[in-house]
Amino acid sequence: MNGKRMAGAIAGGLVAGLGITAMMMAGEKKSGIPSELTDLERAGARQFGVRSLPSSDLPDAAEQAIVQGSHLLLSAAAGAVYAATVDEDAGIVPSGIMFGLAFYAAMHWITGPLLGLKKPEWQADAATIGTHTMVHLVFGVATAAGAKAAANA
Repeated sequence: MNGKRMAGAIAGGLVAGLGITAMMMAGEKKSGIPSELTDLERAGARQFGVRSLPSSDLPDAAEQAIVQGSHLLLSAAAGAVYAATVDEDAGIVPSGIMFGLAFYAAMHWITGPLLGLKKPEWQADAATIGTHTMVHLVFGVATAAGAKAAANA
């Protein structure tokens, strides 16, 4: 396995994850409503019997650090999965799109609902599904681009 490619995929995943994190935090600030990431973290905390803020409250700094830190760890892990599973010669756009869609399906359609962290994605409205799809497509392409750039450096 190419270590530079692995590092690049992780970096690409982190850059995309940071962008998503920034969008979610800005949305919280603008709307006054906790982001979906905050809702997921709180649902997980409740399953472990950990008290969290009421679901309508915005996260404080400590909770925000946990929410966004967890999101970035997942983004980095997804980048590592990309590097480990996608052929090094694969094109950036097709492999990024396929990886982004697979990651979206794994997290929103399978894992989240199975763990009881979120409603099944098929119960979401079209706008939510469209937004999630686009965000994960961008994530996948950014991850693929990071992997390719680092491998060719």
